[in-house]
Amino acid sequence: MKYLFTALMLFCLSYGSGLSATPLFVYNHGYVMGELNKVDLIGLNRRIVAGQVSIGNNSFSAGNNIRSELRGDYTLNNPWSFCGDQEFYEKLLGPIGEFVVIEYRTPKKSSLLQCQSRNEILAIYPLSRGNPSNVVLESAKISIAGKPYGVSVGRIVNAQKSDRYDDNWSVVVQVGNSGNDFRYLQIVDSELYAFALDCLSSATKVKLYHVERIHGATPTNRSDAYVWKIETKPGL
Repeated sequence: MKYLFTALMLFCLSYGSGLSATPLFVYNHGYVMGELNKVDLIGLNRRIVAGQVSIGNNSFSAGNNIRSELRGDYTLNNPWSFCGDQEFYEKLLGPIGEFVVIEYRTPKKSSLLQCQSRNEILAIYPLSRGNPSNVVLESAKISIAGKPYGVSVGRIVNAQKSDRYDDNWSVVVQVGNSGNDFRYLQIVDSELYAFALDCLSSATKVKLYHVERIHGATPTNRSDAYVWKIETKPGL
């Protein structure tokens, strides 16, 4: 599974948009980990699949926004909903009630406009039973010399690459073992993002070390917390 996710990560890194620096729409490619708890057929002739995932482990379906859309280009809602072509229906029926990884993109294609969700499912995977490829990995681009930093412990439940900004990778971590304490963090290294995907695919508990500002970062209206190290938590 880890080789599959690495290949998928390289695909999303190689994707290039021909739009200007301020595009009319934003292409996001990412993954969500959680419990698949709803699948249905909707639309004319019931040819569109609509599904729902409870993000992470034992989170509350309170309709909360993990990330405010005013601070970036994507709102991660819990529960998280998605749309898809009819071909996904049979693939989704079996794992209902199980923890899965959903690969998605936004915006969805025009044939799915009858579905309210912005997210289009690209694939569904079971959680990997293998260990991540690394135990610990540090950023090659962030120096924390003389700077205070924070640590968040939990599981990575969302990882995403966006075309709105160059080299814009991000993750959402469910802090602790369960519940609705989520944190959004940015990543500036492709290798660190690949490691984050590896941890997400196996629901491995990790320590995410993050610094509030990094030298040379372009100020934006988004969160300015950056991951500089990911370390797996053995035995959990």
